[in-house]
Amino acid sequence: MVTAPGLTVPVDKEARAALSRLASDQRGLFSAAQAGEIGINYAQLVRGTASGHLRRVRRGVYAVAGVTPSSWEQILGAALAAGPEAVVSHDSAAMVHRFDYADVTAIELTLPPTVWRRPPGAVVHHHADLAARDLVNRRGVLVTSQCRTLVDMAGRWGPELTEKALDEGLVQRRWTVPEVRECLGRARANVPGRSFLERLLSLRDESPTADSVLEAQVFRALAPLEPFETHFATAVGERLYVIDVAWPDRKVGAEIAGRAHRVVSRLAFDRERRKFTALNAAGWKIAHLTAVMPQAEMLAAVRLLLSCVAPGRARTGKSPKTSRQTGTGA
Repeated sequence: MVTAPGLTVPVDKEARAALSRLASDQRGLFSAAQAGEIGINYAQLVRGTASGHLRRVRRGVYAVAGVTPSSWEQILGAALAAGPEAVVSHDSAAMVHRFDYADVTAIELTLPPTVWRRPPGAVVHHHADLAARDLVNRRGVLVTSQCRTLVDMAGRWGPELTEKALDEGLVQRRWTVPEVRECLGRARANVPGRSFLERLLSLRDESPTADSVLEAQVFRALAPLEPFETHFATAVGERLYVIDVAWPDRKVGAEIAGRAHRVVSRLAFDRERRKFTALNAAGWKIAHLTAVMPQAEMLAAVRLLLSCVAPGRARTGKSPKTSRQTGTGA
């Protein structure tokens, strides 16, 4: 028998090692129930707390000495207190996944309808529609997946914020349109926000792949002018330039300038100016679209250029895949 750190009554070596593993997997936290399963009783936990080697996080949940308190600790502690069926969800899950729009005013958990534990300070939802594929394990507790968190938060965020979150997730490769649609299909029929989330997904079914949220917005704004090509590469002399959106038969294009364009280096600025000068000399008409332009204004700007140019037959470009492989575009 040996004495585990902070436990002033004997604890066998296996229990001590098991507690260390358990705590390390859960950011230094464990529940009294988990400790009991490996042979450590409540009296030992009390003495460990009194000696300063353990810290009581909340009723039935402890942290080993040296673990810094955090907002994640509060979420994890509430989930551990609620038991193994508890799932971190809604705004709390959004914070765990580092969504930009997480607003944690209370810890939120989802439990099966048959489980009625309610840790102090936590908001508990009871739903039976959480499929295993909609859950992930984070530090020893279950958390709704990124897709499921988006579905759960849609009704709370509303159409505008949900659209931003959806597009940001698509650009960041958090999810795909089919994955979100499948997740929504597994949710209960009356989940808040279902109708406008379905509408947002349908608008993105046939959209070109975007490299930024602003690109996604531009592609949707210009949808009435389809067909067009995205990331179109065209040769001017010995240089190859990539145009964000192009109608090659008319030599009309659109370039998208977001916030990042205002902080580029002088070298990048000069390279972009040379690109537009060369395209202009080659007969291209380019509309410059910015983040502050309403979608109707974007559409009108490009439509005006297209109306001034009759369709032609010549195509002087290459496929988007070719342009990305060369690495010579600007």
